[in-house]
Amino acid sequence: MTPNRPDIAAALRALSLDALRGFDSAARHLSFTAAADELYLTQSAVSKQVKSLEDALGTALFRRGGKGLALTQEGRLLLQATRTALDALGDAVGTIVTPPRAALAVTTTPSFASLWLVPRLTRLQRYAPEIDVRIDASEAMASLERDGYDLAIRLRMPGQLEEKPLLRERLMLVAAPEVAARLRQPEDLQRVPLLVFHDPGTRFGWMSWTQWYARLGLQPMPDQPCLYFSRYDHVVEAALQGAGIAIGRAPLILPALAQGRLAVVFPDHAADGLEYELVVTGNPRTRAVAMRFRDWLLMELAADVTG
Repeated sequence: MTPNRPDIAAALRALSLDALRGFDSAARHLSFTAAADELYLTQSAVSKQVKSLEDALGTALFRRGGKGLALTQEGRLLLQATRTALDALGDAVGTIVTPPRAALAVTTTPSFASLWLVPRLTRLQRYAPEIDVRIDASEAMASLERDGYDLAIRLRMPGQLEEKPLLRERLMLVAAPEVAARLRQPEDLQRVPLLVFHDPGTRFGWMSWTQWYARLGLQPMPDQPCLYFSRYDHVVEAALQGAGIAIGRAPLILPALAQGRLAVVFPDHAADGLEYELVVTGNPRTRAVAMRFRDWLLMELAADVTG
């Protein structure tokens, strides 16, 4: 004879989360004792939880025998639904308690990444701790849409930008303080090694020592020592180590200047360099995060100017 079963609404009202968790554990272990150990309950408490479900559903969930527990057909059905529901509930609670982190992919030049951006990442973490940033440092001009970037910080020749640039580089001669102290007049420059950003394609004329010598009214010395580098951050590192004098590019050298690790030489002879542009994705899913990063970037650049 089939027992009288409650209607669905009444059965659902009678189910409790603790009872379902007790049933789930007992069904996985096929043991009330093992379930009690897992849930830090007594064996009697787990047995009562399962009994409350069986009463609410009007059917047995386990077959109890000398060889232990076995799930009934109804028990297997409820276990599948309970596992799915508990997993979904766990995911939802995890999302509420620990919201998903925002990810931002940024592409920029190696020099801007290593000399300006990376040294400030702790400040970005304080400003926007919810954002995980992936930095791709490359001289290649990446496409935001095609290559999957959310924001680009790029260098352009002056006059190439239709909109106002993010900033304009300011060029100045820099050296470690002990080297700079020996350079009192332009002629002294000829007695220290030059740190050269090697540019076989002559793309960066403003980084040419020939132009700087002309600006200072000097003649190049054929026997003057030179060290050549294909990466600008290596030029700066050599200057920091006191290896010679470099053509500094602000804002890239601003952290080292602020720390007193570099000093400006002949400040009256500073010149303008390239312009930076900032390109933000049009993807609506990540644009809000990209704009938050942009706000932080502008705030940091403004602090450079006022500082």
